[in-house]
Amino acid sequence: MASVFSKNVLRSIRGSLGRFVAIAAIVALGCGFYAGLRMTAPDMKQAADEFFDGSALMDIRVVSPLGLTEDDVEAIRSLDGVSGAMGAYETDAVALVDERQYVVRIHSIPPACADSSSPDGRSAASDDADYLNRPVLLEGRWPENAGECVMAGTVPRSESMAIGDTVQLQEGVQDLDEVLDETSYTIVGFVNSPYYATSASLGSTSLSTGVVQEYMYVPEGDFNDDLPFTEVFVTVAAAAGEESLTAPYDDAVQRVVDEIEAIAPECEQRRLDEVRAQAQEELDEAKETLERERADAEAQLADAAAQLDDARAQLADG
Repeated sequence: MASVFSKNVLRSIRGSLGRFVAIAAIVALGCGFYAGLRMTAPDMKQAADEFFDGSALMDIRVVSPLGLTEDDVEAIRSLDGVSGAMGAYETDAVALVDERQYVVRIHSIPPACADSSSPDGRSAASDDADYLNRPVLLEGRWPENAGECVMAGTVPRSESMAIGDTVQLQEGVQDLDEVLDETSYTIVGFVNSPYYATSASLGSTSLSTGVVQEYMYVPEGDFNDDLPFTEVFVTVAAAAGEESLTAPYDDAVQRVVDEIEAIAPECEQRRLDEVRAQAQEELDEAKETLERERADAEAQLADAAAQLDDARAQLADG
């Protein structure tokens, strides 16, 4: 029976070989297409994970309304499970480049960037474990002096910019003089930052149209010395071996998040005390200045009154 059935099948195939080949090709194409779809998401996740690991993308971002200090960075760095912690500055500004206006997000970049390397053009290697969110240099060089910057090299709008162009900052979310020592920058390179997973959306802002159009990195020292950190980036040791966006990764990160939240009240109180002490010091200095100027003014008034009395006496003696 099986032999007869097999012969009939073979006879049917031979009788319509073209149709059989077409159907087989369609089935093979469908299987290949389905297999490709099934593998697309895992491959994309793996590629993203390799890029994030290769550029030391942060696992946790810590922010505070009062800003953060080096003491906060050290407190976070000393927690169990933390492999790296970096304080960073960030601000938004409206900039003019070659007579075109952009809303840019300005990030600080530490001196460690100069010692990083990118052998494959997709990662940024560094011996400094606390150098996080490492941009990959695509063209040019890193900023070496005040007033130099690197711009986004993966944003379509950056195609109109070139090394040597001047970025003139016009206004910011804060008074630029209170945030940056420089308001004019020369482009010395272009980078790809792991902090921005896509160039389609760089974030929102209170400036202009409300949409960030570009990002740039300037030397850390260009931000005012008395300015607190805007944010602290943290990497988790246990998360390094896990694939991002998975439950084991989230669990490893959450354990460190819980530790940070546990020390947050102490850090917040310390920062609040610092702000109050600074405000009180400024108030005391203002009061002292007021009293000194008041005493000077009263002395001048007394001298003027004495001179007026002398003049009146001279007129009376006439």
